[in-house]
Amino acid sequence: MKSWGIALLLVLMTALGGAMYLVSRPDGTSATDKKAHEVADRIGYPVGVDGNSYARSALHGNTDQKYFAVIGITDSPTNDPEKVRVSLVFRVYDPGTSESQSFRLWEQDPVLACYRADFTYYGVTKGGPDRIRCPENARPIMPPPAQKTGVPDTYLEAFKTILAELPPAPTQDEVLKALRAKLPPVPVDEQTKLPWVDPRLDAFVKDGAVGVIAGSGGDCLNGVRLADGTVQAWYPPRVQTQPGEYGCSGQSALQLYQVPPPK
Repeated sequence: MKSWGIALLLVLMTALGGAMYLVSRPDGTSATDKKAHEVADRIGYPVGVDGNSYARSALHGNTDQKYFAVIGITDSPTNDPEKVRVSLVFRVYDPGTSESQSFRLWEQDPVLACYRADFTYYGVTKGGPDRIRCPENARPIMPPPAQKTGVPDTYLEAFKTILAELPPAPTQDEVLKALRAKLPPVPVDEQTKLPWVDPRLDAFVKDGAVGVIAGSGGDCLNGVRLADGTVQAWYPPRVQTQPGEYGCSGQSALQLYQVPPPK
């Protein structure tokens, strides 16, 4: 084939490929892209406890579900901060010029666009959210009211009492059993009438020393009973208990007891 024929064929293939991309690409505009990205960037931090918490954050300030709605929530629990822990599907409506009452030089059609946003501990994944085809018959999701998170104030003194009453050489299971049996019940939130989320408990036993924690909502109550009988409970600075630092575990409680808070 002559060179001009090859060139013509390449031009045709490129044009067809571009046309196929335009036909197959999910609906959306720069305006809907901007809206989806703004929401996803905003709700990436602080870190939500589950998909419903991310959905509540996304709907904050977006009260009219005609223009913005959450239509999909997927939880993927993981302890790896790099892995996706929550996925949301947004639906964004751009009315174009259909609702404009002012004079305009051109018409812009309304667009209904959908997006998938994946979240790790560090926020929305790079490049996201991505346009997707809107699921058929999808309806807006209203997440339930949030349960309050945090460690109740009553836990601090309870930690001291429970640790002091442990047998001389308890096992990890015995420590956790004592915590679950003797910690006071979580309070009920006056606004939602829902009980607080039960804090996560952990225990670690080594060489006669016991470390325990209660963690929730970014709070991490630490408690220790040393081999010599010393008992202490305290809240380390959050900078010490976040992922990548000491963390929040029974073992880290024993480690942090010897570490002064940062200045």
